[in-house]
Amino acid sequence: MQDSYIERKIVFNPEYRLRADIDRVILMSSNKNRSFFRFIHPMYAVLFSIFKGNKTLPEYLLEINKLFDVSEDKAMDVISVFIENKKEVTTEYDGQYFSFPKKILVYHDDHFVREDINCNQYILGLPYNFKRIRFSIPNSILLIVNLSCVTDCIYCYANREKKYTPLPTDRILQIIDEAKSMQIENFDISGGELFLHKDWNIILKSLLINGFSPYISTKIPLTKTMVDTLYDVGMKEIQISLDSLNPEIQINNLNVNSSYIDKMKNSLQYIDSKGIKMIIKGTHTRYTLTPENIGEVIRFLKTLKHVKRYMISLIGVTLYKPVNEYHTIKPEMEQTSEIIKYINEERKKNYFEIVFDNQNINKSDICNYTEFKERSLCTGNVDGFVILPDGNVTICEELYWNEHFIIGNLAESSICDVWNSEKAVNLWNLQQNDFLDSNPCSSCQDFDNCRKGKGVCWKMVVKGYSWDNYLYPDPRCPKAPELKYDICF
Repeated sequence: MQDSYIERKIVFNPEYRLRADIDRVILMSSNKNRSFFRFIHPMYAVLFSIFKGNKTLPEYLLEINKLFDVSEDKAMDVISVFIENKKEVTTEYDGQYFSFPKKILVYHDDHFVREDINCNQYILGLPYNFKRIRFSIPNSILLIVNLSCVTDCIYCYANREKKYTPLPTDRILQIIDEAKSMQIENFDISGGELFLHKDWNIILKSLLINGFSPYISTKIPLTKTMVDTLYDVGMKEIQISLDSLNPEIQINNLNVNSSYIDKMKNSLQYIDSKGIKMIIKGTHTRYTLTPENIGEVIRFLKTLKHVKRYMISLIGVTLYKPVNEYHTIKPEMEQTSEIIKYINEERKKNYFEIVFDNQNINKSDICNYTEFKERSLCTGNVDGFVILPDGNVTICEELYWNEHFIIGNLAESSICDVWNSEKAVNLWNLQQNDFLDSNPCSSCQDFDNCRKGKGVCWKMVVKGYSWDNYLYPDPRCPKAPELKYDICF
C-alpha cells in the first residue's frame, strides 16, 4: 500500500449508521431518501466503530490488535476488504454469512470525527437473531398532526371524513423526547397541513433540538412570517407541492381561488431568498401531465437558486374516493411516454435534479411472479409506524383509522408499549390458521418467507379487494385472486 494512503485517516463511512437492536446490529443508510438496512454480527459493528476518523491505518491496526488480541497482519486481512470496497462484500463469521454495501471504510482528509459510534454500544448478549425482519425498537415515526388543508384536491389520499380529538401539543413533545431517548433515527411530520396546526413551530423546533431532521411537505402559500420562523428554528429544507402554475387548472384540480398561484410564487421566491433548499413535487392528473404545464413550472424554477429537486409523480388510486374517479382523471399512457422524453431533454439544461416518480401498478404487474419477487419491502410495522392526529397508531399512512391496522394509542401509552403490543406483534407474526381456507395464503408453502420477509403492500391489498379482505394476497402474487376493483394504471 502506498505511503500516501497509509498516512491518510480512515473513517466508517458517514453514509452509514450502526444501531444495536437487542440481538443483532443494524447497518443502515444515513440518507432517508436512500434507505436500506442489513443485519450484521455485533463483532463487525465493534470493528467498524473503531474507525471514528481520527487515526491512520497503522494506528487503527494497533487498536484492533489490543481490542481483539489478533496480530496486525491478521487485522489487516480482516479490514482490507472493507477499505474503499468498490463492490458489495460478503463475509462469513460464526457460521453465518453477512453482506455489506460499497465503501464501508473510506479515506478522508477533513478534521472530522464520528461521535455517534462507540464499540461498547454493540457488545450484545447471546443468542443473536439475524433472520427476524421486524426491528426490536422502531426506527422511524411519522406524525400526522391534522387533516386540515388549504386545498381540496381531486386526487386526495386522505380520510377527510374522520372526526377526532387532537393530541395535545404537550403530549406530542413528550413523544418526541421519548423517541430521542430510544435513539430512534427518523421522526417526520405531515398533515393534512402542518402549517395549519396552531403549534407547528413549537413541534418543529422540538424535533430539531432533539437532533431529528424532519421531512416536511406543504401545499400552503407560506407567509413571510412563516418562512422567517422556519429559518429561525433552523429548517434547511422543505418540500413544496406544486402541480401547475396555471390558475384555471389549479382552481379545478385543487379547488383553490384565483390568487393561489401568485401567492405560491411569492412564497417560493421568499423561501429561496432565505437560502432554504426546496424540493418541488407535482402530483399529476391528465390535466397537468403535459410538456406545456411542466415546462412552465420548470421555467419558473430556473429563476430560483435553491431548488434541489423537481419531482414529477402520477396520481394513484385513493382509498377515499371512488375508483372510477381515478380512471376519469388519471393520465393516458401516451402522456407518460411523452413526458419521459421531455424531461430527459430538460435534465441536460437545469441545475436541479428532475425525477419522474411513477409507483402506479400496471395490469402486467398483477399476478406476476417477477414483479412480486422483486417488490420492495413493506416497512409498515417492520421498522416504524404512523401516529394519527388523535394519538392512535397505525402501520401505514393511507390506512388511517381502520381497526385492523391500529396497533395502539400514544395518548397515554409509551412508544415501547405500542411497538410491543399484542396487536402489533400478532399482525406481523400472522399464522396460516389465521386465514380462511378460501384464501390462497392459507395453504401457500412460501407463507413464512413471504409474510415475514418482504411482506405484502397492505394498502394495495385493500385497494384491490376491499377493507374486509385485508388478509388477501398482494395483487402481484401469482396466486392472488382476480381484483375486485380496477386499481391498475
